[in-house]
Amino acid sequence: MLNIQMNRHYFARRGALALLGGCLAIGTACNPDKLLTVGTPDVVLPSDLTGPAALSSAYAASLGDFQVAYAGSSGSEGQVIFAGLLSDEYLNAETFPTRIEVDRRTTNPINSSMLPIFQNAQRARATAELVSSRYAQFDPANANRAEVQALAAYMYVLFAENYCNGVPTSKVNDDGSFAYGDPQTGAQLLTVALAKFDSAITVATAAGASGATALNLARIGKARAQLDQNNFAAAAATVAAVPTTFAYNVLHDENTSRQYNANYSFTVTSKRFSVSDKEGVNGIPFVTLNDPRAPVVRTALGFDGATPFYQPLKYQTRSAPTPLALGTEARLIEAEAALRAGDDATFLAKLNEARANSKTYAAGTAVPPAPPAAITAAAEAALSATGKQDLLFQERALDLFLTSHRLGDLRRLIKYYSRGAETVFPTGAYLVAKGGSYGTDVNLPIPFEETNNPQYKQCIDRAP
Repeated sequence: MLNIQMNRHYFARRGALALLGGCLAIGTACNPDKLLTVGTPDVVLPSDLTGPAALSSAYAASLGDFQVAYAGSSGSEGQVIFAGLLSDEYLNAETFPTRIEVDRRTTNPINSSMLPIFQNAQRARATAELVSSRYAQFDPANANRAEVQALAAYMYVLFAENYCNGVPTSKVNDDGSFAYGDPQTGAQLLTVALAKFDSAITVATAAGASGATALNLARIGKARAQLDQNNFAAAAATVAAVPTTFAYNVLHDENTSRQYNANYSFTVTSKRFSVSDKEGVNGIPFVTLNDPRAPVVRTALGFDGATPFYQPLKYQTRSAPTPLALGTEARLIEAEAALRAGDDATFLAKLNEARANSKTYAAGTAVPPAPPAAITAAAEAALSATGKQDLLFQERALDLFLTSHRLGDLRRLIKYYSRGAETVFPTGAYLVAKGGSYGTDVNLPIPFEETNNPQYKQCIDRAP
């Protein structure tokens, strides 16, 4: 592990832990009792992690599972891509009907593309929770414990932001028995996330210098959850001490296809998802803005042979890192709190601090361009209250492009800024090449297979 200029680099490999694979995610879609009797080399039960010697491999497994769930791999889209499809970041440029459903906002719970994405997210959540518990037992002061706790908390945040109300979280007990999880609302998931972030902050703080990365990771995650709760002032206070230059990146690698960056695999390699431009009328004009934080390049047509294809320059190689938490996000959180408090001076200052420290991208090995110029006080003062909100969320869209933030932001615009769903999500006629119209989804459904969990029936609701 390297810690260079506060950028966390990960050799994100699978490790030795699988936690009963998809069974942990999807109730009895697999038979847990049967699996417990099968000798599978890459499956380790909680009871098998019985000493400190197992922690290193378990830690690597937690990082690897989180990478696949969040940022994807060569064969799995991950939360970043699916959240980008449902929002206005990606446009479907291929022919798979299950992915078109997501992009068109009409996802059926019986959707074969949704199942592995949900399973991978549940696996990452469960692996992180198990590994965290073993650190607590065998090496409680280790900063890795705080990091893994924070990753578990992030999965709860992603479930709350990306899915409907009613996500269950099942687990395998230490004795090998299977505990089915009850459906939880987004509010309940965020409450769990906050408790885990607080625990991670406590452990990381006690670890001193070795816990600095985990501390800032947890602070940003906690503030993100507080934004989702509409607790803006508390969110700003949480991230006040996070350096603007901080970055926690989930790394990818050329070593195995499981470690590839999914954004690369599904754009450069197969041209299945194109960057959108004013998708469904309401979308951000990512293409025409061509902002240095989210630049694109036109490369003929997509996989379907009909959709104009725009590749994101943010992810140009299979090993390009996927940001999870950024110091610039901390400044944007403070900007949002200032906006809500009517403090225009602080709002503008925080936006410009984030802009000045933003990560920019260029094609190939070209030197990345300078960050975008500062927003002038005159330009900000000329905006209406709604215009300032639009400016904030566009800044977030560009700085946090393709990092599974945009879907949560669109839902927050509905819940806390009184925007109508059809004024923020893509709407109207869908792609000419594919036909139909956009639906009404504002979140992803839980896969039908979860109904095998006796505690679960269906989404509690599909509300924002």
